Amino acid sequence: MANIEYDPQKQLFHLHNDTFSYIIQVIRGYLVKRYCGPALERFSGTAKLEDFSHAFNIQNDAAPFSLTTLPLEYSTLMGGDYRTPAYAVRNGHGQLIGNLKFHDFQILAGNKNFNGTLPTARTPHGQTLVITMHDETDTLAVNLKYTIVGDLPVLLKQVAYHNLSDDTLTITHAASLQLDFDDHAYDLITLTGAHLSEASVTRQPLTPGKKSIASNYGASGPQGVPATILAAPATDDFAGEALGMALLWSGNFSYTAQVDQFGNSRLVMGLNPELFSWQLKPGEPFVTPEAAVAYTTNGLNDLSHIFHRFFADHVMPLPRKNLIEYNTWESTYFDVSEAKVRAEIPKAEALGVELIVIDDGWFKNRPNDAGQLGDWVPDPVKFPRGLRPIADALHERGLAFGLWVEPEMITENSELYAKHPDWAMQYVGQKPLRSRNQLILDLSQRIVQDHLIKVLTDLVRTNHIDYLKWDYNRHFSQPGSPVLPPDQQGEVGYRYTRGLYRVLKTLRDTFPDLLIENCSSGGGRLDGGMLAYTDQTWTSDFTDPVYRMKIMNGFSLFFPLKTFVSHFTMSPNLQDSRVTPLQTRALLSLVGVTGIECPPSQLSDAEAAAVKASFAFYKANRTELQNGSLYRLHPSHPNQDQVCWLITNEAKTKALVLTSAGVVSPIPHYQHVLLHYLNPEVSYQTNDKATATGAELNYAGITLPLAHGDFSATLMTLRVVSHLPQTTALPGGDIGELRF
Repeated sequence: MANIEYDPQKQLFHLHNDTFSYIIQVIRGYLVKRYCGPALERFSGTAKLEDFSHAFNIQNDAAPFSLTTLPLEYSTLMGGDYRTPAYAVRNGHGQLIGNLKFHDFQILAGNKNFNGTLPTARTPHGQTLVITMHDETDTLAVNLKYTIVGDLPVLLKQVAYHNLSDDTLTITHAASLQLDFDDHAYDLITLTGAHLSEASVTRQPLTPGKKSIASNYGASGPQGVPATILAAPATDDFAGEALGMALLWSGNFSYTAQVDQFGNSRLVMGLNPELFSWQLKPGEPFVTPEAAVAYTTNGLNDLSHIFHRFFADHVMPLPRKNLIEYNTWESTYFDVSEAKVRAEIPKAEALGVELIVIDDGWFKNRPNDAGQLGDWVPDPVKFPRGLRPIADALHERGLAFGLWVEPEMITENSELYAKHPDWAMQYVGQKPLRSRNQLILDLSQRIVQDHLIKVLTDLVRTNHIDYLKWDYNRHFSQPGSPVLPPDQQGEVGYRYTRGLYRVLKTLRDTFPDLLIENCSSGGGRLDGGMLAYTDQTWTSDFTDPVYRMKIMNGFSLFFPLKTFVSHFTMSPNLQDSRVTPLQTRALLSLVGVTGIECPPSQLSDAEAAAVKASFAFYKANRTELQNGSLYRLHPSHPNQDQVCWLITNEAKTKALVLTSAGVVSPIPHYQHVLLHYLNPEVSYQTNDKATATGAELNYAGITLPLAHGDFSATLMTLRVVSHLPQTTALPGGDIGELRF
């Protein structure tokens, strides 16, 4: 159980559960971070703060402490602290409001939601600490919110601004979290990339200066994920200290890690200040996105496991069965029709498909990507009877019906644009800048949000839709709104993202059983904010199974298995023309949410048999493959591009070792891999019926099947057969075997 304790004599706040403590102290009125780490029973302050000044220190009321070195909770510029600011607010004179100091606090039950449209983690048990700070002129009040998430070593942070004056204030920096450290002995781990190359992992030591990852694309973007890790230099997947930060936000963001002149470090994460400003009117609040901080001393796999539990249990929609899907895109592209979809239904059903999704091209005037977006009406030639007959036919067979949409976009050849050109994001008097022949709807306008809510609600209800694939295929340009005054144009990006959340939240509330897949040309908007409203994510438009496995391996630092959509696709691959073995294509599509992109009617007999077998295996082991615990393993003599995963159920009675071999070495080796995470107190039986203790498999390891050529893949299954020292088999432990 998470608790918050306050010591009034020391002005000390101790937030903790059985695994984690976060401690804040009020010192000379300033809010100071004293501790973040494993749970402490009590705190006496044996690690002293520096109580002396440095050269050129600004004299202020923090003496004998210096604001240049105090590990502050939330600070600004030009008040004695020259490090990266968490906030910057200008008053009616155009000057920065100074340092914030402690005013009062509240301890509340559960997780107080500062804003109903912003994603927030579910924490029904436990407490929330809200500390209010004021500047010396009582112009600005800021609420700092802290919540520990259940039994997890996870702390939520969020900030609300309030204007106490009679003048409008201008916010130009608004971070969700600031973390200060009295050293810089950390590596910074980031996820960056591009379209078709998401989630590339980079690790580099902190050095003097600043390192920033940011997006000004309007969405979080494949170029950088709004999540990062600070890890001790010796930390690997299996051991060592690591601190992870993730933003529950899908718009422009920035995080900066700085090492200052004294060797101290700071990490600030929140809204990207490049294009942001907010006119804070008297009496009105402004709220930052929520951020999560996770801590471990047991390596990056454990940190990932913490984030996986956090997102799956506290952020994502309540658990449901994600379905095996056939998507029409690679079968028909834009040339989809009722006849073509109906022709594939029996073949798809015979393979074991549970959901059929009609992708782009189903609506009128959409022969290619120059066709219209915005008028979500079925094409009368392709679907002369509309979509409902397809939905009814699928439901009669016990199959679900899904549809692709790109609701945030509009084209100038649409009826919607003809009626409402002012609904498109634009700069007044400038020629529109198109991408993929399309513009972006201005979701900062409530009337546009209301329009999308009505259109999508009618579409889902009229056509009995079970699933939406929600796509987003271009970045911002000219992020202006024709309805906002000039001094509020810097608010467009924030208002847009909040408007998107309102649309998604309304759909979720209206249709609680609706499955929604998040897509942004692949994993270009995979972040904690979209996870709050979607059930799964199209991991990448790059469907090569070998490379997709690498992309999922990167994303797995933060996001759980159930997030990833990984479908069986053609060989040669349509993006890179790589030829991969049939077994590789089948095995590497098993993890997360499986499905098929190829037209079922065009599969060879061997392909059809492999897909049918893999789908049957998936159904028998959906608990593990969709919702299991994922751990990254490291075989001996690793190959280029090799990925190896251990996937277990919660009880550790079933386990799989899935390996994408990558490019094999010309020098033959047996590859051994330590499994690390099995129950050491029981025995397991492997594919070849050999039996070994969990302890042996964890510490001595197991030999992987030999890779037969480049880009091969293997799957090993393990099941508990006895609790030591017993030798009798346990019922219900068989995970089954996949044969090709």
